[in-house]
Amino acid sequence: MEALCLGCVLAAVLTWGFLCFWDSAERMKTAEQAGLLKSGSRTLLVIAHPDDEAMFFAPTVLGLARLKHRMSLLCFSAGNYYNQGEIRKKELLQSCDVLGIPTSRVMIIDNSDFPDDPGVQWDTERVANILLQHVEVNDINLDCKFRANL
Repeated sequence: MEALCLGCVLAAVLTWGFLCFWDSAERMKTAEQAGLLKSGSRTLLVIAHPDDEAMFFAPTVLGLARLKHRMSLLCFSAGNYYNQGEIRKKELLQSCDVLGIPTSRVMIIDNSDFPDDPGVQWDTERVANILLQHVEVNDINLDCKFRANL
């Protein structure tokens, strides 16, 4: 039953992502012309696990990089479900480098409050507090999207 629910959620997220980011380059040009996505904005991408940045948000990140956004990334887990956390952290940093997010602006939270375990529900208040703190410290003025197993 849990696998079916997880499959439905994944299908919904993928469908939503496809629909939202269809022809994203054209929509971003339009948004920039309308003054919604100004060049030089400080943008934060918040993800739950390493590889979410590539699987779900690569077109958006690349589009924002073309618009000269100062991209930062906050990842709430090291992706250690199969005891590969160290490998996945390195892969995340490499992926961010390819996508144009400097490693100095990548924050990976690696603690027991946010385990990479689909059976654990994260404390939403704790997530919100960390997110707000990160936004304030880094003077973020555009928040991209949040995907997590809350």
